[in-house]
Amino acid sequence: MDSLNRRTFVGTAIASASTLCMPQVVAAAETAAQCTSNGLPFQPNRLTVSCATRRNFRAFRQNSDYLGLAGVVSMSFVSGKLGSYEAGELFLFPWLKPKGKALGQGRAWPAVVPTNATLFVNSSPIPDATLPLDEYFCRFVLQAPWTSFLGFQVDVPFGAADARRDWFTNVDKLADGQGVGVDWTSANLNNSWFGGSHWIPKSETCGGKAWRQVIVDGLHQASVGAC
Repeated sequence: MDSLNRRTFVGTAIASASTLCMPQVVAAAETAAQCTSNGLPFQPNRLTVSCATRRNFRAFRQNSDYLGLAGVVSMSFVSGKLGSYEAGELFLFPWLKPKGKALGQGRAWPAVVPTNATLFVNSSPIPDATLPLDEYFCRFVLQAPWTSFLGFQVDVPFGAADARRDWFTNVDKLADGQGVGVDWTSANLNNSWFGGSHWIPKSETCGGKAWRQVIVDGLHQASVGAC
C-alpha cells in the first residue's frame, strides 16, 4: 500500500487501486459488526468462576448419568433477580437428563444459583431440555437479560463420530483428572456474537477459538475448586 502513495503514480492509478481494495475493507467492517451486534467486543484472558459454579460442576460429576450442565458467560455487567454479575463470569447450572427426570423432579438434586462470587442460594435443576437450556437459565433462574450472554453445554465426553463435528469438543482431562464433552451451540445466544453462527467457531472468526480456550480454562477451574 505504501507504493500507492508515491508521487510517481498518477491519480487515476491511485483511484483504480483504491477501488480494488474497497470490497475487502467493507467485508471486514461488516464481519466485525456481525460479531458484535449486541455491543462492544469483549475477550477476557480468564473467566471468573464463582463458588456456585464450582458446586454445580461437582454435582454434575457426582450424578453425570442424571445431570448435564447448561453453560453461559456474561458478556457485560448484568443484573438479575438474585444478584449482579461482572462481565466475564462463567455460569454452570444442572439440568435433568431423561434418567434424572425419570427418578422424579421432587428428588433433592443439588443445584445452586450465585448471588455474587462467593454466595449462593439453593435451587432446583432445569427440569428438562424442552426449552433451550442456556436461555432457560438466563430467563428463569438468573432472571437476567439473555442477550447479555453466550451459551454452550457441558456433559460426559461424546462418542468418536460426534466428537469430529465442528460444534463438539471432547476435553480429555480437566484438572480433576476426568474428561468432558462441550457442545458449543446455542439456539439464540451465540449468533449475535459470532457473525450469525449458532456455535462458537473453532476458527479465529469472531475470536471463536480464543473463546473456546478461555471457557475450557474456566471448566478446569470449576472442576477442582472447593468452597
